[in-house]
Amino acid sequence: MKKTKILYIAFISIFLLQIGCTEPFEIETLDYESVLVVESTITDELKPQIVKLSRTSTLESSAILTENDATVIITGNTGESYSFSQDVETGVYISNEAFSAQPNVLYTLNIKTSNARNYSSSTISLTPEVAMEKVFVERVVDPVDNKDGVQVLVTTKDPTGQSQYFRYEYEETYKVIAPYPSSYTFEIINFDVKNYTYEVVVTPREPEITCYTTELSTGIIQTATENLNDNQVLRFPVRYLSKEDAKLQTRYSLLVKQFVQSVEAYTFYKKIKELGSIQSLLSQSQPGYVRGNITSENDPDEKVLGFFDASSVTSKRIYFNYEDFGLEKPPYFVACNKLVLDYRDNSTLDNDPNEREIIYTYLKHFDYQIVDYGQPFLFTIAKQECSVCTSFSSNVKPDFWVD
Repeated sequence: MKKTKILYIAFISIFLLQIGCTEPFEIETLDYESVLVVESTITDELKPQIVKLSRTSTLESSAILTENDATVIITGNTGESYSFSQDVETGVYISNEAFSAQPNVLYTLNIKTSNARNYSSSTISLTPEVAMEKVFVERVVDPVDNKDGVQVLVTTKDPTGQSQYFRYEYEETYKVIAPYPSSYTFEIINFDVKNYTYEVVVTPREPEITCYTTELSTGIIQTATENLNDNQVLRFPVRYLSKEDAKLQTRYSLLVKQFVQSVEAYTFYKKIKELGSIQSLLSQSQPGYVRGNITSENDPDEKVLGFFDASSVTSKRIYFNYEDFGLEKPPYFVACNKLVLDYRDNSTLDNDPNEREIIYTYLKHFDYQIVDYGQPFLFTIAKQECSVCTSFSSNVKPDFWVD
């Protein structure tokens, strides 16, 4: 086999694949080839649609090389045309106007890169809509797979038999409550290096106790019913959470999205998923290239990675708490403990640390926060993640949230 690695690091990142490895290893690129990476699934949702463009990077690099300053247009065979502009912050291309893919319309994606290379997709059409029947949660205890937690499952059926290929994404939102909320901000002033003296100016503030975090799914989650007699997606697992997962600490919500796919899209993503392990990706027998439906108009032999698709989408949101399934409260995101320290302690004895120095070090260098203090000398401090939830989450309650 030709010893060329078509570099999938950026490609797999764009397609939201996670590649796991238990031991560190060194990878060296034998021959680097810059390949355009395209990902876009327009849907029947009325919204700004998205096209993602990037370039492959070397295997030694995990960087995503955004393809900048491209001209991106989606056209329909009934005369409509939608232009896209690149978002400065994310690098993705967003349609200048909201639109939804319509039935019986053939869509084409056209791209012109900044170096005047032209690319186009094959024509695609919107898949039929199939609503999810049920999204539900069950307790799972499976010693064989070392599982003990909860599993989110989906059941779907298309009585017409027209839709047989389904892909799933989810948005998980979970509530975060700081164990030791801080009611103070502080400033360290007048620090004397020689005597290790300083002053702490403490100012009351509204404690940031409750936050909400939303995260998107990664990886390819899809299934097919082509070989099933009843054409039914039955109890398909889309999300597993261990009983030790801190996301279950308080209240958890999952929005499951179901995309009805064409057979071509399903096959493409299936092949990409098969490349999603270290063993297959680095195997000398692995061809390292999956042809999608994007081609170069300048050179038909040029390799282009990616797929342009139009999918109908339905979604359902569920909420649950760990108590609903007889689980104990899982541990917090980080180990939390409070330290009560005396600013007057200036001990220099062996095995008797100077608490005044500890206070300064933890507040100044380790981002600890003041949870409480007894004027003028006792300070109770804790990790920032344990005392100020906005240090890693958001205190803005989502509009959809239900307690």
